[in-house]
Amino acid sequence: MRIDQLQPTPTSAQPLEIPPQLLDSVLRHQSHLASLVASLRAAGLGEDVVEASVRTLVDSYADDLTVAIRAMMKEPQHG
Repeated sequence: MRIDQLQPTPTSAQPLEIPPQLLDSVLRHQSHLASLVASLRAAGLGEDVVEASVRTLVDSYADDLTVAIRAMMKEPQHG
């Protein structure tokens, strides 16, 4: 999958292959972000809750990315 194939499609994204090791994480976090926005809208929560929720989401994504990148660095280089 390419980054420009994500839904919704990022308008300014240059075509970029998402490594298979990261794809599940990208899709999962994209879904979480969409759910978070819908939940925050429906609940009418304040900015402090928005900030805390985004921080939790970003921290989780950072953890996933770190694990994937470490695994990718251990793999033999191709090309």
